[in-house]
Amino acid sequence: MEEPVTALLFGAGDRGAGAYGRFALEAPDQLRFVAVAEPNEERRNRFACDHQIAPENCFTGWEEALAAGRVADVVINCTHDSLHHASGMAALQAGYDMLLEKPIAPTLAEAVALVQTAEQLGRKLMICHVLRYAEFFEALGEVLQSGALGQLITVSWRENVAAYHMAHSYVRGNWRNTQQAAPMILAKCCHDLDLLVWYLRDPVIWLASSGSLLHFRPENAPAGAPDRCTDGCPAQMTCPFYAPAIYRDMLPIKYTLARSPQVPVRALGRAIIKNPRLVPVIESLPAGRPLQSALTAWPRSVATPHPEDDEAVMQALREGPFGRCVYHCDNNVVDHQIVLMTTQSGVSVSLTMHGHSYEEGRTIRFDGSKATLLGKFAHASVFLELWDQRGFLLWRRTFASEVDRKQSGHGGGDAGLMRAFVRMIHGQADPLNSARSALQSHLLAFAAEKARLEERTIRMESFLQEEGLG
Repeated sequence: MEEPVTALLFGAGDRGAGAYGRFALEAPDQLRFVAVAEPNEERRNRFACDHQIAPENCFTGWEEALAAGRVADVVINCTHDSLHHASGMAALQAGYDMLLEKPIAPTLAEAVALVQTAEQLGRKLMICHVLRYAEFFEALGEVLQSGALGQLITVSWRENVAAYHMAHSYVRGNWRNTQQAAPMILAKCCHDLDLLVWYLRDPVIWLASSGSLLHFRPENAPAGAPDRCTDGCPAQMTCPFYAPAIYRDMLPIKYTLARSPQVPVRALGRAIIKNPRLVPVIESLPAGRPLQSALTAWPRSVATPHPEDDEAVMQALREGPFGRCVYHCDNNVVDHQIVLMTTQSGVSVSLTMHGHSYEEGRTIRFDGSKATLLGKFAHASVFLELWDQRGFLLWRRTFASEVDRKQSGHGGGDAGLMRAFVRMIHGQADPLNSARSALQSHLLAFAAEKARLEERTIRMESFLQEEGLG
């Protein structure tokens, strides 16, 4: 039996601690964290305690960790986008194989450099495109490869970002400004472009893109709106972005529970929306523990290291970035964008991303010469349907959703990715997503952003030559 892979974690935030740390605790025979590099003392100490990490292996940053010498088999790199290149290059050069959070890097040159360096040094580098390992997307790929659709004609893919998620991550949060992070078409849609590259197996030869920051601008602020939601906003009862409703009351999560296809979950969600005083009563029961977990998780857990404490949440909103009015932030990333693509074989593809959805999720349509495949991958509803061209429903398959709490995050993709990473490190199997294949989706994202900014169409062959990659 193989020994567990030992890991040094860069960044004990929501992904590092919440996703990959969770996997290590649930599968200690596969992965064990023996070191952590995290600048926030509270998060660092909490992660060290959870994983029983020795004090000498707790570092304030990735530079300090690497200066201490080789302390683990691998690095799991969950630093901010802007640090991926520097920290990733240093880890590879220090002899580590690495799992790197997506995107690879916020610029094309940095992304290419990381992939090329890993290949030149013979290091194993895997990118966290977790959706390839989700049951829904695996099943979708199997249908496409089965030939059931006949000749593929067109693809319509929508990334519907819930309005509160848009506000949290791309207006108030870490990905709000292109001076600090990757453009949104890469930061949010590299999953979608990665899946399209994986499914189509047909290179994109041409693309165009349009989009802008349309809504989250000062001129759209309600009359009298202060800089912070906690400073007495006159629109607090009607504004969908009112911070206490999102983080303290967790209303978006409660509404998601209320849309669950599972009758008990749906009834619970509706009950706690109608009467919030039921929440502590239900949470005190053994059966109510999943509810407590849901109501102290993301996005509340990002706002404060004490998500279980309402007062800590409110203090974070009064003092930190997540309490700011969405119309008075320093954001500049788009809130909607469309990418149109043509593949080498002539398939037309549209990717729509927007941050104004009532529900978080992807809606998907593949049309072929024989049949149409429809899909939905949302927090409360996950299904695939196959229709023939006479209008008959051939079959419908449903999957467990996030609100069912029966699997890891991203529809089981988080755990699937980690199992694949461990197998790769042990030399047992190649992953579904190599760093080189991940780079292909990044190339499309950077080309799409260039097309949007320059208001022109792009041929991928010319784009690669312009970037010195032809």
